[in-house]
Amino acid sequence: MRIEASPRQHPKELLRRLYRLTSRHHFVAHRDELTAHGFVRHQIDSWIRSGRLIRVLRGVYAYGRDLETKDAAWRAATLAAGPGAALSGRSACQKWGMVREPAGLPRVIEVASPTGQTRTLRGQSPTFRRTVVRIIRRCFGPDETRRKDGVNLVISALALIEFAAQATDKELRFAFLEACRLRLFGEADLDYCHRKSSNRKGAVPLRALLALWVPELERIRSVLEGWFLLVWVKHKLPMPEVNVKVLGKEVDCLWRRLGLILELDGNEFHSDPLQRKLDLEKQLFLEARGYLVIRVTYKEFAADPVGVVLRNLRETDSLEVSRSMCE
Repeated sequence: MRIEASPRQHPKELLRRLYRLTSRHHFVAHRDELTAHGFVRHQIDSWIRSGRLIRVLRGVYAYGRDLETKDAAWRAATLAAGPGAALSGRSACQKWGMVREPAGLPRVIEVASPTGQTRTLRGQSPTFRRTVVRIIRRCFGPDETRRKDGVNLVISALALIEFAAQATDKELRFAFLEACRLRLFGEADLDYCHRKSSNRKGAVPLRALLALWVPELERIRSVLEGWFLLVWVKHKLPMPEVNVKVLGKEVDCLWRRLGLILELDGNEFHSDPLQRKLDLEKQLFLEARGYLVIRVTYKEFAADPVGVVLRNLRETDSLEVSRSMCE
């Protein structure tokens, strides 16, 4: 909707309107948005000359101050790419939370747009000057984009497919498991990913992960838990229950019939002394009630994933024998 601006409006009232508009969009706007809301060309040019509007990319401006947040940078990039543009690839994965973001403004922003040509833009403002915006031409299906925190981006499954073309195996596994942990990827996405990744770069490692997907991945609370499940599934072993309670205590993996518990201690949640004390108290509590508890740290598992699985397998075999003898 186009809003007509009265030429008699006081400059302060115009600025208040400009503030209300941009404050809803990370203080970033395209010139076309400003004119669509009734701001005339000479007024926009005056604000640019006075520094109230700061050019960050061609046709895209920040109001009042330079870009300060990732969301502002991402919105600026999608606006510069044209109508219908959305974050893609690594940038979309970062926005979804599937890939860790580096501190500060992004140095590279990946955008896909149904209009224009493949091109590269460079930031023009002081804080954005070191950022490169890479725009590719791509048409989207009706359900392939979303809006998150005011930023357009491709759906998480498509972001994962695009990320697979540039990621290392370790990066792709992390993104896949984070998507599972965050409930951004599930069984409904498997067929889409198989179809959409056909003949694409990165399809082989991605499809290897898709083949290992199990419903239990939707219950993981850490990438380490998911990584263990991937290796466990690859060996076609009986699945444990994941993140369930035993006698009021939540455990990572449980083989209930065998009374076996596996606790996977990632660096993020199990490194401080207080948490280690609580972990030990829980272990002693469960062992006193007949459970066998195995603890594995991230460092141990990362050094030898298969070895950890085989160790756990030996324990399950031993408990199977003991149980059979008791019966």
